[in-house]
Amino acid sequence: MKRPSAPAGLRRSATWALALTAACGLFFVPSSAAQGSPPAAFTQTSGARAATADCQVTLPGGLGATVTADGAHLADPAAAAGRTMLGFTRNGHQYLVPEDVAEQGGTGALAGYDTTALAQRTCGSSPFAPADRKAQPAGHDTYTMGRLTTHLIDADGQPAFQGLLFLVDADHTTYTNQLFAVTNGVLKLAVPTGHYTAVYLDGGRVTVAPEVTVGDGTSITLDARTATHQVQVPATPRPATVTNTAIALYRSDGSTSSDAAGPVLQLQSMGSSPLGSLLNTTAPVEHGRFEVVTTADLASPAGTARPYAYHIANSYQSLPSSYPTSVKASALATVTRTYSAPEGPTGTDLLVNDVTPVWAATAGTQTATGFEFLTPGTVRTEYVSSPGDLNWRSAVEDDQTSDTLYGADTVYRPGSRLTETWEADAPHPSVQLDRGSSAVYCGACASADTMVFAIGDSGDTMPGTLGLGFDQTSTVTLTRDGQLLATGSDGLYEADVPVPAGRATYQLAQHTVRDGVTLAPSTDTTWTFTADPGRGGALPDRVHCAGPVDSCAALPLLFASTDTDADLQHRLTTGRHTVDLHVTRQQYAAAPAVTGARLQVSYDGGGNWQDLHLTGAHGDYRADYTVPARAGGGTVSFKLAAWDGQGNRIDQVLPAAYRVR
Repeated sequence: MKRPSAPAGLRRSATWALALTAACGLFFVPSSAAQGSPPAAFTQTSGARAATADCQVTLPGGLGATVTADGAHLADPAAAAGRTMLGFTRNGHQYLVPEDVAEQGGTGALAGYDTTALAQRTCGSSPFAPADRKAQPAGHDTYTMGRLTTHLIDADGQPAFQGLLFLVDADHTTYTNQLFAVTNGVLKLAVPTGHYTAVYLDGGRVTVAPEVTVGDGTSITLDARTATHQVQVPATPRPATVTNTAIALYRSDGSTSSDAAGPVLQLQSMGSSPLGSLLNTTAPVEHGRFEVVTTADLASPAGTARPYAYHIANSYQSLPSSYPTSVKASALATVTRTYSAPEGPTGTDLLVNDVTPVWAATAGTQTATGFEFLTPGTVRTEYVSSPGDLNWRSAVEDDQTSDTLYGADTVYRPGSRLTETWEADAPHPSVQLDRGSSAVYCGACASADTMVFAIGDSGDTMPGTLGLGFDQTSTVTLTRDGQLLATGSDGLYEADVPVPAGRATYQLAQHTVRDGVTLAPSTDTTWTFTADPGRGGALPDRVHCAGPVDSCAALPLLFASTDTDADLQHRLTTGRHTVDLHVTRQQYAAAPAVTGARLQVSYDGGGNWQDLHLTGAHGDYRADYTVPARAGGGTVSFKLAAWDGQGNRIDQVLPAAYRVR
């Protein structure tokens, strides 16, 4: 079963990654151990926190790259301004190669750009090991070999002596994904018979044969002279400068595992120089799926009083003879985005946009297409043009708070208006939200004998945003009917724990300490819930169990967030304010509505607490409070509780959540 792409943290140290590798071997005791035995340990799914770990490596020529378990990107996009970068998988390893190097050097020159191998040597092997691959294609008990001859013609009409040929088995893309250097115009290969996609790269020309049926003795020709159509950067309604352009080619046999394989090839140019690649035209495929996604990101000119940006994407089921040259205002969704600055308007935020066909995203793939550095505290209007078959998932890393937030999946509609405030209010535990357009984890679920969790520790107020910190500690405990059942020291993201069968009352507690921050230095959360593990409604196929179980049911955990009228730096003035308390439950859990809540405030670091009068019901509450003059220069803390009619509840302390100026 393909799991969702684990959100990849955008920066980690090699020491941190190695520590996680060691942590995967936590001491384990069955939950049926007699009283007095050590409690069981929460264990992380293989590569769980490692999947969020980054490794910094250096490519030949000095280019820095950030490598995660899901891929690689340049650490500083500006360093490769004007160069096209190729991203692809070969023998289970991720490569990130300048196009000019790949075409001139052949496959032998690519070893230095094997980011998987570089990360294994630099940061330890486990987080970056290639995924297990079957010995033969899924769904194929046997297969026969066939002879394929590929004739390659360059842009001058001569037999090609340079360039690259990608050959992908379209009957199951995880079986064959091979790369060959072009040296004499002809490649003779023996491959399993069936359906293939062939891609020939030569001097910025991309010649694609999306559907090649190979028998014994098949011969094809790829002629670079047919690649004459350039993807344009569409003119926008307001002046804007290009920051990223990308082309991604997808091929699948239509099965879930094949849909999840990711793009066959991605070409990306970061900076103001757009891709200059030329493509041929093709007909729609008859076997499986073929899709091309083009993206362009643009920003308003430097110094614009009210900054804005454009994110433009298009998708095609075959390569067309022309591409859009402009985008109309009526085709745009409008998003007002605020990038909060809880540690002040210095440092950088990194915005990453994933744009993926819905059919691939629901199978578990996310494809990063755009990167942009922003100043914390930026507020701008972002216009999105996208067809309805593309899923967007954005992520923001704040290098000052050491938090990375992964936004909810979105399919943008022309004319729609949305508001997003990243890092709004105090960080707190959060989970993903299923919106129907991408694979996600169930935040808190269980099979008959195992509880599995995918709870981030540093979410914000936007529903479905998963927040993960990478400079913090997070300890957890689980009790069952008052008896300690398990402990853990690595949080609740992709964590699992064995539990006995039968209905019981559980308490799950998480204590998170954040290093190097002046606000929200910690969060304490305790969930109390009654459950009979494994019993409950079936989850949609795109909602996955975050652990070593194939099926699970949602647990009735409650989640809470506060939202007050602080400024972008999380500062409050003395005087009267309003705070909202929003309480939700784990999606797909069968439990009654929220029936009550309590909210307290402290102006002296938690020494004294005052009850606030809440209005509202069913999980949506509001209260007024007055910050006294004596609190000037200090902080404001909140303590909350909420519960439902079955006794499920959440208790949470948010110390030093806001400054008083």
